[in-house]
Amino acid sequence: MAASNALNLNVLGFPAVNRELTVELRDTVSREVVKTAHPFSDGSVRIPAIAAGAYEMRVLHPNLPTPVLQRPIRVLPSGDTNVSVLIDPSKFRYTPIEDIPDANLAPVRDTASSIAESVLSLASKRPGEAIKADDFNQMASSIRDLALAVVELTRLVSPTGHDHPELEAKFEEVTGNFQQLLNTVSTAMAELQRQIQAQRVRTQVEDVLSRAEIPRTATIAQSMFDLVGKLDEKVTDTPTSFGRAARDVGVQLQTQLEQIIDDKADADPEFAQAGPVQSLTTATELLKTTRATTVTSELEHHLRSDRTLGGGLKLFAARNGG
Repeated sequence: MAASNALNLNVLGFPAVNRELTVELRDTVSREVVKTAHPFSDGSVRIPAIAAGAYEMRVLHPNLPTPVLQRPIRVLPSGDTNVSVLIDPSKFRYTPIEDIPDANLAPVRDTASSIAESVLSLASKRPGEAIKADDFNQMASSIRDLALAVVELTRLVSPTGHDHPELEAKFEEVTGNFQQLLNTVSTAMAELQRQIQAQRVRTQVEDVLSRAEIPRTATIAQSMFDLVGKLDEKVTDTPTSFGRAARDVGVQLQTQLEQIIDDKADADPEFAQAGPVQSLTTATELLKTTRATTVTSELEHHLRSDRTLGGGLKLFAARNGG
């Protein structure tokens, strides 16, 4: 039986949210939650009496749909295990639109009113009446003052180039937050699809072994299940790493499937055309074509696999009691 020790965890990076965080420790195989704890305001967490071994740690916040932090940790078999993690404050970023003070238009209004009053006396000229130099100068001066007032008005109510830096900053923040959420959700969907794919292949292997009347304890059966287990081990890897593992598994599974077909050729001539065998053959071909280098291209590949083999989320839910 594994020894029980304590895990001391320090959450660093953004103290303002420490008391709202939840720390979960999950079993790396069953994905079940083993321990749950809430940090103190200084970010410290102590989880006593936890068995030594590998765990997946998730730091959650109630206002975020995805984990703030997710990483594997290992509890040592002797003494307490001390772990410090750093969370990204940008995950909680929400800056209100900058409050720009309203422009003071009172001086412009007063200038326009005084111009109107000063030129009012010039509006009573009769036909043929001479325009004095003082009158003309007053009118020219009023036009100049009005032009300057209009220039000042455009400066106050419309920045150069009609720019609104406070709105641009907010749009950039919203766009960044949305892109980050999209990347996180896409990664989570890719990992879920990998689990679905692994479970589907495992089910197909079971169906082939059942059709061939090969017990699960047989060497070839154990070898095939071990290969499927390699897909489970790569669930959280990059698309390139998972694709490389999927191709290797597809090639080796196909080799072992061909061996079973050869062994059953005499006793069961129709074995190679049986539904479970054809289904697993198609699945291995799809595994061998997994060459995605991005999450987006990997999701497209999984979509093609679901369309070809069927099952998808329904198969995953059925096999997991959903």
